[in-house]
Amino acid sequence: MEIACVIDCRLAAPERPGRSGGLRPGRKALADPVAAAELTEAMARALEGVGAAVETERAGEAFFAVGGLRGLYGGEVAGVTAVARRAVGIPVLIGVAPTRTAACAAAGRGELVVARGRLPRFLGGLPTAVLLDRLGERERDAEDLVESLGRLGIGTLGALRKLTADQVADRFGGRGLRAWRIARGEEEPLRPRVPHEELMEEIELPEGVAGSQLDRTLMLLIDRLLAAPARRGRTLHGVRLEARLCGGGSWSVDQGLGRPSAAAAVLRRLLVPRLEGLPGPAEALRLRVLAFGPPATDQLVMEVGGAEPRRRRLGEAVREVRAAQGADALLRVLPVDTASRVPERWGMLAPFPELQ
Repeated sequence: MEIACVIDCRLAAPERPGRSGGLRPGRKALADPVAAAELTEAMARALEGVGAAVETERAGEAFFAVGGLRGLYGGEVAGVTAVARRAVGIPVLIGVAPTRTAACAAAGRGELVVARGRLPRFLGGLPTAVLLDRLGERERDAEDLVESLGRLGIGTLGALRKLTADQVADRFGGRGLRAWRIARGEEEPLRPRVPHEELMEEIELPEGVAGSQLDRTLMLLIDRLLAAPARRGRTLHGVRLEARLCGGGSWSVDQGLGRPSAAAAVLRRLLVPRLEGLPGPAEALRLRVLAFGPPATDQLVMEVGGAEPRRRRLGEAVREVRAAQGADALLRVLPVDTASRVPERWGMLAPFPELQ
């Protein structure tokens, strides 16, 4: 298999110092992780637009299999990579090799293609520091492994490859065996993501919003997201809460829902405590859907007192009115700052919640 690695030059970085004082390849510390995620998402969507099945696990980096695209773009690797460059539309580094590690290293060294026959020699010359971003471990654990190898005089993948599996397992355990397999060019197949639709809502915040006002803003954001026509009645598997900070930079946190849900109460219960993690005042809040679930009508809701049929009928009525008249056809007043001297701050109009 030929794997292409595409690296966004805006998020690439030169070598950085390791804990032992030596230099190691890697990414710079991203001051704005939300912006980095958006740039990576845009790159992945552009590649998916030309037919690539994309794997993205780190900011600024994407992998896809070249083989299936050859027939579409001239039958040569160069044709596929040229189309990928045009689709992304920004300066990128591209390398093609049989494994992720080799493709990433080839991209960073300006080598377009590493053929299967060259793979052992190419990998053998790479420093063990390339394992830091390929082991799928915590950064500190990966650094500990690389430093331990260095103390034993094992500074390249070629030197690591000369050891036997028993020797590596006895000294370094499962993490060492994974590194040994990477050095031998043995990596698991790509895990392409499932392309998903973009659904996001954002609210600009006035100065001084904090505490309960911030909670109410999040409630408004949730209501708007659930009322968006693009949701088409589907449940949500996971969401990402993001904030643009007043002092520059951004903050984000992913939240899984456990089971698919489109209930505003569930989202509020999970997301409101997350606001405590904000590192500073925010000038905007954003809520993004990470994955959709089945239609909300597939969910069964049971309530004591016989109220369930009535709630179901009301929910159907809300959806019918909204489908016919638009998302803003049914609104409610959401109290925001009832103690303010400015009447405009007392409350805001929010979409009427769908009843589940």
